[in-house]
Amino acid sequence: MKLIIGGAYQGKGLYAAEHYGGMEPVHDFHLLVLEWLKNGVDPMAYMDEHLAEYNDKVVICDDIFCGVVPADPLERRWRESLGPVLARLSKDCDEVVRVFCGLGTRLK
Repeated sequence: MKLIIGGAYQGKGLYAAEHYGGMEPVHDFHLLVLEWLKNGVDPMAYMDEHLAEYNDKVVICDDIFCGVVPADPLERRWRESLGPVLARLSKDCDEVVRVFCGLGTRLK
């Protein structure tokens, strides 16, 4: 499993295609976590149960942890849930890359 994180519109998808073209991408992972929360699903429990489904994929996720803390309670829970979920994913990843301005920095 590979994990690519970075800000919106920083070139994460293109980086994934160039470096991991043979692997299936999971785009907008951050939005999946939001859907889980909207449906009453605990994101950490979901990841623990479904982690194996991501083993042969490239997970691409926007970095939503920086900036202004959202006023909306659901958006705050989303922001606060995504960090631990990504930490859980990164623990099992072969590689973790942060993309900024199209340039990838290997974190793991």
